[in-house]
Amino acid sequence: MYPRGEKAVQLMSEAAIQEAQDAYAKMVSGQLARITGELHRLDQVLKAGRVDGRILAEFREAVDHVRTCGWHVQLWLEGDERALSEQLLEERVARTTRRIKSLASEMRSTDQRTPSAIALKDAARKLDEVL
Repeated sequence: MYPRGEKAVQLMSEAAIQEAQDAYAKMVSGQLARITGELHRLDQVLKAGRVDGRILAEFREAVDHVRTCGWHVQLWLEGDERALSEQLLEERVARTTRRIKSLASEMRSTDQRTPSAIALKDAARKLDEVL
């Protein structure tokens, strides 16, 4: 005998949610495998030629961000008690701090003021209010 009414809807909803979660996990795993292969190929290309240092630095920062984010997700999946959003916020603050220090150094050394510097200054004021 099949469940009827509200119980049937609940079972179908749970099954649909599980199916969606399984499909998402499969998609993410596939992307990770594909990107891992691409990174191995990129490793060989980087070893063979020259690349703009600034672009390489940005690439390294992006890879470091993904690596750290993956590490936080893995810890969370393994039962870390802290909320994943808290861990990722901590990482974003640390990464932003590094970028601000780098930007300050670059702006000081070039002594150039850009139109976007005004917007940056306003955003820094807003952040300072929160801190």
